[in-house]
Amino acid sequence: MAGKKAATRGKGKAKTSSGRNAVPEVYQQMLAEALPTQSNILERPLKKRRTGLRNAPSDAAGPAKSSDPDDEEDEEEAEFEDVLEARNQDGEEASKFEALSKAQQTAYRDSDSESGQSDPEWEGVDIDTLPQDNEPSGDLELTLKPRTTAQPQKATPRRKVVSKAEKVLRLEAHKMHVLCLLAHLDRRNAWCNDEEVKRSLKPLLDKKMLTFLKPRSDLSQFGRTESLKRGLEQVSVMWRTKFNIMARGTRRALWADDEKDVQNYQLPGDAEISFEKSDFRAAATTLKGSRDLGAQLYCALLRSAGVETRLVCSLQPLSFNAGGPPMPRSAAPAAKPISSENSEEGEPVDIQGPDSPFGNTGGSSKPGLPLNPRRRLGHPNAAAYLMPEMSTPARVPPKPKRKVIHESPYPVFWVEVFDEAHQKWFPVDPLVTESIAKPRTLEPPSNDRENSMSYVIAFEEEGCARDVTKRYAKAYNAKTMKTRVESTPGGERWWRRTMRNYARGWMSDADQIEDTELATSEAREPMPKNIADFKDHPTYALERHLRRNEVLVRTQAIGRVAAGRDLGTPGGKKMENVYRRRDVKVARSADAWYRLGRDVKMDEQPVKTVAPKARPGDEGNGDEEDERAGTNLYTEEQTEPYVSPPIVNGRVPKNSFGNLDIFVPSMVPKGGIHIPDDEASRAARILGIDYSDALTGFEFRGRHGTAVLKGIVVAAEYREAVEAVIEGFRDEQARVEEQMRSYAALRMWKRLLVSLRIKERVDGYEVEGEEPDVVPQDGDDSGMDTDEYVDDGGGGFLID
Repeated sequence: MAGKKAATRGKGKAKTSSGRNAVPEVYQQMLAEALPTQSNILERPLKKRRTGLRNAPSDAAGPAKSSDPDDEEDEEEAEFEDVLEARNQDGEEASKFEALSKAQQTAYRDSDSESGQSDPEWEGVDIDTLPQDNEPSGDLELTLKPRTTAQPQKATPRRKVVSKAEKVLRLEAHKMHVLCLLAHLDRRNAWCNDEEVKRSLKPLLDKKMLTFLKPRSDLSQFGRTESLKRGLEQVSVMWRTKFNIMARGTRRALWADDEKDVQNYQLPGDAEISFEKSDFRAAATTLKGSRDLGAQLYCALLRSAGVETRLVCSLQPLSFNAGGPPMPRSAAPAAKPISSENSEEGEPVDIQGPDSPFGNTGGSSKPGLPLNPRRRLGHPNAAAYLMPEMSTPARVPPKPKRKVIHESPYPVFWVEVFDEAHQKWFPVDPLVTESIAKPRTLEPPSNDRENSMSYVIAFEEEGCARDVTKRYAKAYNAKTMKTRVESTPGGERWWRRTMRNYARGWMSDADQIEDTELATSEAREPMPKNIADFKDHPTYALERHLRRNEVLVRTQAIGRVAAGRDLGTPGGKKMENVYRRRDVKVARSADAWYRLGRDVKMDEQPVKTVAPKARPGDEGNGDEEDERAGTNLYTEEQTEPYVSPPIVNGRVPKNSFGNLDIFVPSMVPKGGIHIPDDEASRAARILGIDYSDALTGFEFRGRHGTAVLKGIVVAAEYREAVEAVIEGFRDEQARVEEQMRSYAALRMWKRLLVSLRIKERVDGYEVEGEEPDVVPQDGDDSGMDTDEYVDDGGGGFLID
């Protein structure tokens, strides 16, 4: 190959030197533009030629083989070198071309497509020279060693500790959020009853579907239920094909760790925005929206067919517990785009317009443009070649890909259908799980960030609602109850009062059957398998979870649960006994029982003795033993009602402080009465009877408590007299208040009259140069009294 190229190159040079004595003018202009820019181009590293014995056969066979493509390439190279040789004959530029002809040739790739060529050409390299024995063979050797430097581990973000005040705030926010979600669900349920929506959806049901949805009464109980389920299955299949999910529905509400995350939060672009009733009607026609909207329209579709249907929703309120996933951090707002005024770049140029620097097809390009001359080298008539205008065919815009909506695989909205044959409600989810009468498949796992089941509320067509969470929660007592407001003090009463606003007002037979079904489902809940689920469980308890004031009165275990590993026991697991929650009793001290109106029986031994609580100043004395005696605790069975000393001959018993403890009504002594009025002690002193102030409790501010006195305790025979005196005090107080109001009214009237007198006196002054004001008189004043008003100092009132 090398010999062939040398021979071809020699022939080309001889031919061009004899045929052409001068360099064309076109090449001179192109070379003048190219040479000054070569120094500004950084040289890339040279490509290495692969060395080895595999090139030897190709060199030997090179002269014997010839191909047309190689000859054409050699001729082009000969013409290019002819130009360089002719250029060397001109003055100072000859030395520059001699340096270029001797330098090694480098190649610059304009695009990545050239890297795919399998047979690259090399010039300026001696191919005949083979590597010597002592030279490296060119094989690449890699030695991999383990990295000794320790990688810096990412710091695990610690969860923010929730203070007591924040817990109270979270609970209030949780209650408010639940109320708002209930109001929202009530409105959507009312929209499902809209007649216009029903008329838009009812044509989707054919005659066969309606026949299955309304089974005949002569069918058996099983046949009617199967007919209803078959019709629901056909309607669900039709609904999945008709309705298009185009937006994201309701998701779980999360707390933010940083306030900036809430300020920078932006609603996702695929989220369903709030709309009015008119939009709901439009969605019933277009059949597009979120899967929540699809479930609501599905409820309206079934109601239009006369099927008794509930709209069920799993509320997603903010949690009041400290645990749970936080809200994802929101990205900072994007920076504003750089305007054209502040940009350093020049103005855009239309390369196809009349002012284009590249010129147009009808004329020559503008001179002195910084175009790359390599694109025109290689052909002598490149400057005179005109590129014909080619119209690009119209491109068909690609079909936009459907955006994937990432949501929880468990629904938030679904429906419940009433089975008249069995008098039961069963769920139907047509879009997400595509299930019928499978309530256990609708509960999401605890690690689902998008969905959490805590309240499941079902709204009927009449607008009444029922809590049906127990039907869908697998571990209602162990897990779900801890996320509900009933687990907080006073929460059960608050939830009953809330749901009373959506109650029907009377219990139907179906409601009673449903209550029995839900209670049976709760009773069938198995024993938890996790240690944490036993805490505050209403049925089961572990000894490790007992509080400071709780004691286990019966040590009979009803089961065992794995509590870790223990290699010394058979099976390698440590087992812990499980007890009934009813065997756990609350124990209190004798003083605590006394404030509840009970007294510890004689000769009773404490069931538990707890260590005294650490005082604020004892943190630094960890090595010293606390010599204070512990607190003895007793259960309610070890106490009896407290009986106060009776009142004898009108004398009321008192303690060392001169009052009587009345923490509960049962502590009032026999023969006495408690009058809880602030004026009762004053009335008793006026009557001259014996009484005692009633101590009803203590008001604690920090660790110190202040006694709260409310009313008095007197003998029962003085009750009417004390109440009569108190009533007289109230009448006297009312008379004094009325007299004060009268005095205030008189002062206001006096001020008004004095103001009028001052105004009349000022208006009576005559000013020089001004005419006096004349008050017009009516012609008919026969009905007016002509007597002049005389001020007698009464201010409009009669003087006694």
